[in-house]
Amino acid sequence: MNFFIHIDKAVDISTFSTGLSGLSNVYFLKDKYRLITPWSDINGCKVLITLLRMVYEKVKTNAYCIFLSGQDYPLKDNIYIYNYLKTHYGKNFISLNQITNIWPEWRTRLERYNFHFPNNQRVFKGIFPLADKRCFTTGNLKNSFYIAKRLGLAKVLQTFFKPKRFHPSHIEPVGGSAFWALPIETVDELLVYINKHPEFLDYHEYTHVPDEILFHSIVNLLKQPHEIAESTTYTNWERKREDDSGPVMFQTQEDLEELLALDDHYLFARKFDTGLGSFILDELDKKTNFQSQS
Repeated sequence: MNFFIHIDKAVDISTFSTGLSGLSNVYFLKDKYRLITPWSDINGCKVLITLLRMVYEKVKTNAYCIFLSGQDYPLKDNIYIYNYLKTHYGKNFISLNQITNIWPEWRTRLERYNFHFPNNQRVFKGIFPLADKRCFTTGNLKNSFYIAKRLGLAKVLQTFFKPKRFHPSHIEPVGGSAFWALPIETVDELLVYINKHPEFLDYHEYTHVPDEILFHSIVNLLKQPHEIAESTTYTNWERKREDDSGPVMFQTQEDLEELLALDDHYLFARKFDTGLGSFILDELDKKTNFQSQS
């Protein structure tokens, strides 16, 4: 098992590289490839593509690439995870949905020019250009003033004169949870597609939360329905934070019971915070240790 890690360029990497030094299966993305990755910005996709290229240089067959964040945690031990993926090898564990079914706001995700701000992780604003009749709405004008204040008037004026945004017609947009597990062979096909269609990555430069659409749409294009399965990473989207900024953190005894009752299909879960629910992580550690000894 190898780990390929990106540390946001705004963060000092030395703590991580020093703490994990000596581990031959841990690879950090080199400084020249590191990016500042605001929440829901295209840079997250660019970094992930670079990491996937690193992976493919080292492993070309019989392996899974699993996308995890710093707020994810295993629900099963390494032996179980290995055997589960080996048994189901070839399945692409990625949640694919019609965007109209899961995101009422899908038009603002795909049809506006969206901007994300490094110093405010949960704020994004978008603009419709002059070529789009929605340019003259009150909301669009308010967003324009906000972006001008944060990024400068020139950025707004440039955006106004851009063409109307249309999703590339040769590929259907589908979406779902950003976290997936893909066979290395699929990763190869995905990278080939991106190399052949750089305009697809360029289009998503202004998409809101592109990591929930970009990879999914490519896999959906390349693979048949019987080759797709739900993501192995569990997130409870039924309970959102009060500010609607995402799912609640797992932090209560009730949350622990929910996790322990999950179907064995789920290998990981998110979101966790060591300051809020550390006892849950302790209990999960006990569970996985017990499994590995049995």
